[in-house]
Amino acid sequence: MFEQFVQYILAELRLIAKAPLVFGAAVLFLGAIIWAALRWRYSGIIERRNDIIALYKARLNGATPDQAKAKIDSLEGQVVSLKNREWPKLTPAAVTDFERVLASQESHVVSILPTDRDSIFFARDLVDAFKRIGWKAKRDVSMNDIPDGLSVWPHDDVARAICNALMMATGALVTVREDQHLKDQGTYAIGIGHKLD
Repeated sequence: MFEQFVQYILAELRLIAKAPLVFGAAVLFLGAIIWAALRWRYSGIIERRNDIIALYKARLNGATPDQAKAKIDSLEGQVVSLKNREWPKLTPAAVTDFERVLASQESHVVSILPTDRDSIFFARDLVDAFKRIGWKAKRDVSMNDIPDGLSVWPHDDVARAICNALMMATGALVTVREDQHLKDQGTYAIGIGHKLD
């Protein structure tokens, strides 16, 4: 069997030796067809990959992988920092405590002044809690800068009660501030500034 195979190979080699130019041309032609088919098949894939690489290089402005990682880490830190300044919604237990502390006070008008979108849900919770105990509460806007943290205006006994209720409900430090105009009107304001760490 092996001897027959060897004889067959030798016969084929003699045939190729008689016409080496035709055999070489056939091999070359077949190789060119295979090369063209592979080039056609993979050129689109390679081109798309090169476009993606060029896009990444443009976005990274020539930064090394370590520099890109450092930039991503920095951005993630900024996201965490922004997330930490968001005021949380009040829990049902906190709302109950808040309402219980202020229920003994007579009804007043109070404006809730959120600084930005990070405090909208917290402001809504406060407005709802005040309305449930019979106060006239609304979310409002301020043309003045709101100090960081929680602030209550004007400074009097009712403001101190609001301050105590807010501290109990949020655990945050609340500052009572002077404002003669609000005192004269008999209204109160709660400023929700950027959350302090």
